[in-house]
Amino acid sequence: MDGFFTWLRRAPVGEQLRAAQGREDLADAADQAAFGRPVDGELAVLAALLEPDEVVQQLLEGCRGKVAGLMALTTRRILFTAEGAGPRSALIIDRAGVVAARGQTHRGLSSLTLTTGSGDLVVDQILGTQAETFAENTMRTPTEAPAVDPLAALADLRARHRAGDIGDAEFETRKRQLFEQI
Repeated sequence: MDGFFTWLRRAPVGEQLRAAQGREDLADAADQAAFGRPVDGELAVLAALLEPDEVVQQLLEGCRGKVAGLMALTTRRILFTAEGAGPRSALIIDRAGVVAARGQTHRGLSSLTLTTGSGDLVVDQILGTQAETFAENTMRTPTEAPAVDPLAALADLRARHRAGDIGDAEFETRKRQLFEQI
């Protein structure tokens, strides 16, 4: 149980990546994601797989089969890195090969189905509506601005409130609006 409280006191993932001089696009995507467990290992594998000319647009944590991992949407590819696995076991899909993407939410958890020419890839146990946002962003052309997930916007709102950028009244109003979207 002590490990759980230590994890709760950790700095947000995006801050950790910036402190370690990580890629800014990866840190920005981590700031917008909701993680239910530490994902340091998967982030390190993901960082090793990224090409210099691609930009990370969205991250999400979920399970592929019974294996937990981290999924990334970049301007060129979709990558899934499994918990405790190395770069060689990562699943990599060319974004142009995705013919359909669908996200579904039920009782606070969502699932993502990506359809390619070789079949369906299903990732589930995703927090909130992140799968729906990931599906929408997957089908956008990479130059379009990605849609913002309400949970990611809530995390950003909380950070701005803690930093003193917005007052209590504005925070409560915006928080209520975001909760209506979830």
